[in-house]
Amino acid sequence: MNKFYALFAPIFTLIMSISLFSCNESTVDPDLYGSISGTVKTSTGSIPMEGVTITTSPGTSSVITNAEGVFDIGEVPIGDYAISAKKEDYTSENINISVREDQNVVMEILMQVAPLDSSIPDEIFYVSPLDIEEDETKLSTEVKLTWNNGETEKGDTLYFDVILFEGADDTEGTKYAENILDTTFTVKGLKFETTYLWKIEAQNKELDRTEGKLWRFTTEDYPSNGYLFVKDSLGSRDIYSWDLQENHLIRLTNQGGSEVQPRISPNEKSIAYSSNESGVYQIYTMDTKGGNVTQVTSQPIAGYHNDGIGYTWSPDGDQLLYGHYGDLYSINYNGTGESKIADAPVGRHFKQCDWSDHFNFSTQEKIAVLTQGEMPYDNEIYLMDPDGSNMFLLVDNLEGTLSSPHFSPDGSKIIFSLDSLYEDDNGRQLDAKIYSINVDGTNLTNLTGTNKTAGTNDLQARYSETGGKIIFMNVANDGEGIKSIWTMDTDGSNREKLIDNAEMPDWYNP
Repeated sequence: MNKFYALFAPIFTLIMSISLFSCNESTVDPDLYGSISGTVKTSTGSIPMEGVTITTSPGTSSVITNAEGVFDIGEVPIGDYAISAKKEDYTSENINISVREDQNVVMEILMQVAPLDSSIPDEIFYVSPLDIEEDETKLSTEVKLTWNNGETEKGDTLYFDVILFEGADDTEGTKYAENILDTTFTVKGLKFETTYLWKIEAQNKELDRTEGKLWRFTTEDYPSNGYLFVKDSLGSRDIYSWDLQENHLIRLTNQGGSEVQPRISPNEKSIAYSSNESGVYQIYTMDTKGGNVTQVTSQPIAGYHNDGIGYTWSPDGDQLLYGHYGDLYSINYNGTGESKIADAPVGRHFKQCDWSDHFNFSTQEKIAVLTQGEMPYDNEIYLMDPDGSNMFLLVDNLEGTLSSPHFSPDGSKIIFSLDSLYEDDNGRQLDAKIYSINVDGTNLTNLTGTNKTAGTNDLQARYSETGGKIIFMNVANDGEGIKSIWTMDTDGSNREKLIDNAEMPDWYNP
């Protein structure tokens, strides 16, 4: 043993020395840590959120926020992390941070409510009106469409478009409503006697769409509107008809010009009116629905202070009578057979006219004309036979302004307006009243009397078909107020306002 030790002792000592030397040089770095803490709040209102799960990537600890929304992750090895905050019904939030030695990374996380789960139904189910194959009832021109959300529990996240097609030939359709949440919509202003197809298209927030099928309904027959008048809207005058029911007000003209003086034909099939669409007032006719528009005259209604109102129908409806400066013409309703029948007195023009019917054969057929001098208050009313003969002066140039002569249905009287002795170079009238006079010039009677509102004018008076009522327009003296249409008994009593913002009335079968 001694010999062995003596021989190998130096080598053993050398190995041990090397081993000890190597252990002293091989060191391990200590683990270094920081920490993460913070608060989670709602993005709106900054309300602390309890129960939010906070995790890290790379993974460390997973913690949940307390009632104050606070979380704390201790002893997090230094390095870069992605912090994730998650809670049901809220969008996940991810924030990148760096953890350093002995440092606490403090953060605030704001979370948003997740959008509702928007599902899109396979089909839109309609409720009303029923499809035309199931329900033949004709509807008004205001129709309430009703449908439901389809098979989705959260239908309030769906948005609906309402589309209508005017008959089978309408391939484009009209979108009456877009992106509405309601499942009802009332469509207004539809046409009468028209079959419409309607459908609903649904869309969710992800822009997924479902297109409903087509259903049909038909609107009611065209109403028998007995009142004709002119309305001024934004400087454009147009002709309307109405039976005083709310949804039966119908605009008959929309030609871009000023359409005035509607007059129903004796057979109540056509309406004559004058329009300055061409730059001057010409006479046109149309049917009672506003269709089949035809220009009748080729030379205009024109003369001193004549703004398109100087014409009338013949009693049989075959002709129209109108003034062209100092000439009075008749013309067939279709524009043929124009014939001059009378000359105005020297220095005067024809402004307004009316043509009586021999309703009960107690009087002869006559024409009444209002002639106009250069000044708007220079007026006279004449009567003549239908061929222009036997012209005689019925109402002389009274002080004030005369206007709108009109026969009673039996032809025995004429009504007209006359203001209170006021003569204005611009044509302004003050306190105009409605008068009647027999066709023989007797019994001049003030029908308005004291019944109207002071400071207003009664103008444009016309008898009803049976002669039991008079319809007229009332307006303030300055002409700037609201024009309204009234009726009264033939003795001036029982005044009743019918229509606001209207003038130039005519009526039939009201």
